[in-house]
Amino acid sequence: MKDRALRLSTLALSLAGIFVPAAASADTTQFSTFRASATLLAQAQSNQFVVYFPLDEATLDEQARTAIAAAAQEYQRTGSASVSVRGHTDTSGNAAYNQALSERREQAVTDELIQQGVPADAISAVALGETELAVPTGDGVVEAENRRVEILVAQPAPPPEPAPPPEPAPAPAPQVAEPEPEPERERGLFSVGAFYGYNLEDEVGGTSHLGGINLGLDFAVTPWLGAGLEQAGFYHFDTGNDGFGGRTAGSVDLLMGTEQIAAHFGGNIGYLYGAGFDDDFFAGPEIGLRSGPFLAKVAYDIPFNRDLDEGIIATTLGFGIRF
Repeated sequence: MKDRALRLSTLALSLAGIFVPAAASADTTQFSTFRASATLLAQAQSNQFVVYFPLDEATLDEQARTAIAAAAQEYQRTGSASVSVRGHTDTSGNAAYNQALSERREQAVTDELIQQGVPADAISAVALGETELAVPTGDGVVEAENRRVEILVAQPAPPPEPAPPPEPAPAPAPQVAEPEPEPERERGLFSVGAFYGYNLEDEVGGTSHLGGINLGLDFAVTPWLGAGLEQAGFYHFDTGNDGFGGRTAGSVDLLMGTEQIAAHFGGNIGYLYGAGFDDDFFAGPEIGLRSGPFLAKVAYDIPFNRDLDEGIIATTLGFGIRF
């Protein structure tokens, strides 16, 4: 009985020596085939790289370093701001052991990235053990696809869309120069001056003279038409009946010139009275000139009771105030 048990134990040990190395060899062969295809698939996404590890190992072989070098080149090509490194295991060991193994794998890849020129402060690394499996399995399962370190090269943000060109400012409306309002014209004129008249025929058929003061009030009805009133008081002398008299007249005038220099031509009608006259109405022409405050007028008054050549030449020389 004891000999039979000894023979069975020897047979079991012999079989274990044959099949365990064969299983490990089979996993290594399958891992090499899987890693070649999976690495190519992961690198097809230009910003994602995966480094796979043999069972229970954290060392980098030539193929792993090639994948890491490709990730470093992608970082440098894009000018990316960061690189993410995440270490994983399968579930073939216990959780604590797998956590430590994923840390060693993550550290190995991080160190190699730094060797390839990626700044350490651009790398964010984390070890996840068996918590995030690429292929979900039960506990204690050997799975080559889960024994990995993932490298993600963050793509830089796309440049902002160029701002649309600003709308052209609307063309300013043509400035139409408004005519400046004409300054308010002073239309009135009050004047006072010395009055002299030469009478071509007095009551006794001779000539005589008139001297005194003349007050005038003129108003421009329009820029070219004016109306006026005059009142002269004088002394009539060189006649057989010397004495005081007066001349009251109204006028309508055509105006020419500017506010500073102006001339007028018009007609008078009025009443002449006083010592040495046969009191009567008169009418006749008048011309005048004004320069600044000074003015001069000459009128020819023809009394209605005389002939045309028996009139009175009436002159005024004085100054005026505009209002």
